[in-house]
Amino acid sequence: MIKEHLENLNNYFVNKKTVIAFSGGVDSTVLLEFALQNAKSVLAVTVQSSLVPTEEQDYAIGYLKERNVQFKVIQVDPLQHLKVVNNDERRCYYCKKLIFETIIHESKDFDPDIIVEGSNVTDLSDYRPGMEAVKELKIRSPYLELNITKNEIRGLAKILSLKIAHKPATTCLATRIPYGQIISKERLSRIEEAEKIIKKIIPVSVLRVRDHEDIARIEILEENFEMFLQKKTRNKIKQKLKKIGFSYIALDLNGYKQGSMNINIEGVEND
Repeated sequence: MIKEHLENLNNYFVNKKTVIAFSGGVDSTVLLEFALQNAKSVLAVTVQSSLVPTEEQDYAIGYLKERNVQFKVIQVDPLQHLKVVNNDERRCYYCKKLIFETIIHESKDFDPDIIVEGSNVTDLSDYRPGMEAVKELKIRSPYLELNITKNEIRGLAKILSLKIAHKPATTCLATRIPYGQIISKERLSRIEEAEKIIKKIIPVSVLRVRDHEDIARIEILEENFEMFLQKKTRNKIKQKLKKIGFSYIALDLNGYKQGSMNINIEGVEND
C-alpha cells in the first residue's frame, strides 16, 4: 500500500504550479516534499495567527528557510471575526473559510493550478466542520482523494527520511476552549503558556490544557500519568498554573483523546 501511495503522490503534483498550506506538521511537510520533487513550481504559505502556538509558527518558517523553499507568511486574525470569537460548534468552519480565502487571495500572483492542504482519512473520525470550507473553496486534499491515513503519512515521512516522522500532531489553541465560551487573546495566551510550563517540567510529547475558565483540565497520555502524579511534579505544575490565573488544576483520567471537546455534539461518538 505504501508503494502505491508513493506513486500516487508523485503523480499528483506533476506539471502543476502548486500552493501548499504549510503548518510544519507531518501532514503538510510530506505534501511539500512530494510537491518539491514533482511539481512545476511550489509556493508554501504559512499562516501566523493567535490561534497557532508561536513555537509551531517559528518551526514552520525555520523548516522552509532550511529547505530553501519559496514561501509566503500571511497574517490572519480570526479574533477580528465575531463568529469565531463567539465559538459555537461551527467555529472551525468560519475560521478555515477565513484562512483559505486569505490564502487564495495572497496566492493570486503565483497563479497556481492547485492549492492543497493536509487533511487525511483519519481526520474523518472526528468532528471537523472546517473541511466543509475546504470543499466549498475548491482547496484540494490529496490524502483524502488518495485514501491515505495518518499512520500511512508517518510511514511516508520515514521513507522520505524526514525528521518530523514522529512529530506529535498539534491543533489550534481554540480547540482547548469549550464551545459557547468566548475566545479571547488572553485565554489563548494563557493556554499556550500553561502547555509550555508543563512541557518544561515533564517530558510529555502529547499534551492539551483545556481551559474551562478557572479550571485547567490537563490531557496527557495514560502512560505519562505516573510521572505526572509524583508529588514534587504535581506541586510545581499546580503552583505555576495558579500563577497564570487558573484556580483549579485537574488531570483528566480519560487521558488524551482527540476531539474531546466534541463529545456533546450530536452524531459524534463518545466512549
